[in-house]
Amino acid sequence: MCDCCRVLSFVCALFVIRFLGCTNVTYSGVLSSECVTQYYRMFITRRVPPRTYLYFHEATPPQQLEPRNEDSRDADKPVTIDWRIVGGSQVTIEQVPYQVLYGLYCGGTIIAPEWIITAAHCKTKETFVLAGSAQRSLAKKYRICAHFVHPLWNTTRLHSHDYDYQLVLLETAIPVTPSSRPIAIGVTEDIVEGQLVSVSGWGHTKYKQRVMQDIVRRVRVPVMAPAQCKSLPLTNYKTITPRMFCAGYLNGTKDSCQGDSGGPAVSNGKLVGLVSFGVGCAMKEQPGVYSNIPLVRGWIRQVTGLPL
Repeated sequence: MCDCCRVLSFVCALFVIRFLGCTNVTYSGVLSSECVTQYYRMFITRRVPPRTYLYFHEATPPQQLEPRNEDSRDADKPVTIDWRIVGGSQVTIEQVPYQVLYGLYCGGTIIAPEWIITAAHCKTKETFVLAGSAQRSLAKKYRICAHFVHPLWNTTRLHSHDYDYQLVLLETAIPVTPSSRPIAIGVTEDIVEGQLVSVSGWGHTKYKQRVMQDIVRRVRVPVMAPAQCKSLPLTNYKTITPRMFCAGYLNGTKDSCQGDSGGPAVSNGKLVGLVSFGVGCAMKEQPGVYSNIPLVRGWIRQVTGLPL
């Protein structure tokens, strides 16, 4: 066996054993030479480089992190449903520098230069993310080393989207610039009834049309009380778990939707959720449902080794 093959086999074995011992789950990956370096750092040296960059909330003036008042004032006004980020507006990538595309049809979030978090339901077939530009056509491609789907994804039988989390390790780190910057993970106290969360993405322009936008858009929607969400008519809401929260307006004026899956929900400049599922788009009494990120901080730390 060649030296390179020995290294690949050795690292791969360590990679599987490390997580089989804890969760009895096999994670998938591609062992290019660059990825071997990542695995060596993660599983042999266990070295976590010190953070030398600012998170999004640290690099953004506080007044720019505050939700705009018009989002709540116009909650009862009719909005033409033309965009998958419904009722939102185009933004620059400097306003959402943590936003990426996972493959071509899901969103994702930079939590460290080499780590992306997205939804488990976006699957593990994608081989790259796009980052660094508000325009999909101009964003730079970064290859994926490995996918880490939460071991309890869709296994609890409480809800089909329970534990809808996936971590993605990149072959090379995304440079930290005003156009591509990691975001810190919030705490459970950031998810408060009535608090506006910012949701962004490149979703489709029409319902069920398989054409993504080229410019990223953002909308702000209020967090809904769990009891109120569970009381909604559709059965999808009656079985939501603590790993989920609802956000949106009862009249359906603003929402996220297909094509935005896996994208970020941000509160006070920190990541608190991922777009998980919804019933239709911006429809009455059908808010979006988001994966609760602060609740899986321990799992994220276990996989990435990051000092969250």
